[in-house]
Amino acid sequence: MIEFRDVEKVYSNGVKALSNASFTIQNGEFVFFVGESGAGKSTIIKLLLKEIEPTSGDIIVGGQSLSDMKRSEIPYYRRGLGVVFQDFRLLSDRNIYDNVAFAMEIVEAPRKEIRRKVPMLLGMVGLSSKAKCYPNELSGGEQQRVALARALVNNPSILIADEPSGNLDPATAEEIMEIIEMANRRGTTVIMATHAKDIVDSMEKRVITLKNGVIVRDEEKGGYFNEA
Repeated sequence: MIEFRDVEKVYSNGVKALSNASFTIQNGEFVFFVGESGAGKSTIIKLLLKEIEPTSGDIIVGGQSLSDMKRSEIPYYRRGLGVVFQDFRLLSDRNIYDNVAFAMEIVEAPRKEIRRKVPMLLGMVGLSSKAKCYPNELSGGEQQRVALARALVNNPSILIADEPSGNLDPATAEEIMEIIEMANRRGTTVIMATHAKDIVDSMEKRVITLKNGVIVRDEEKGGYFNEA
């Protein structure tokens, strides 16, 4: 379970990115965070990744307060998270197989397990035939599939996606969303920040809308909503 309790974030330049944000996400939920640029979506993701600290309030993940987490515990906490970004963030000097395997190497998975799981994940995202290719040899949609395979290979309890379909054509974006929804059906909690109105409207998941750092709407099976 993820819980934000009256979380506020004010950056050093004085910008209040989040104001008294409170919400709870149950295990296995799929939640969209929507809103215009600067609404606070990316701040929520950075807080969850513990890249930044809240100015006030508390964030609890899996029963643990992130504020109480020791620096040495952060890498282990992040191992339970799968993360997908709009810009893919693949390693350009490694082929596709090695990009996915790298995520398992970080957590010191046995080589036998890596050899078993990486092909399985590449198959799941439809890229078995591209295992020896390098990122610059793939289309944007294929690179995002690799990023998804890498995010899911360690069976994360939480998948965090920041505009994962932002640079993709509609058909490819739909394919990416199908893979993410499949992970959700298998029990992974999904948190996604997006501007993709068509995707949000079509999927009928929970939608939390932000405006100027304030949660203005939280609706089960909602659609994309622009607060006037």
